[in-house]
Amino acid sequence: MENYKKMYDSLFNDVTDAISLLQRGQQKTEELFISDDDGVILEIIKESEPEGEKE
Repeated sequence: MENYKKMYDSLFNDVTDAISLLQRGQQKTEELFISDDDGVILEIIKESEPEGEKE
C-alpha cells in the first residue's frame, strides 16, 4: 500500500470531476426549464401526514 496517497488523490480527483459534471448537467437542465416559455407552472404539494403515522 505504498501508493495509497496516489490512489487517494486519483479517486478524489475523479469523484470531484463526476460531481462537477453532474452539477453542470443539472444547471443546463434548469436553464432549459426556465427559458421554456410554455406558460405552465405545476406546484406539487405534499399532504401532511396524520399525527399517528410519523416515522
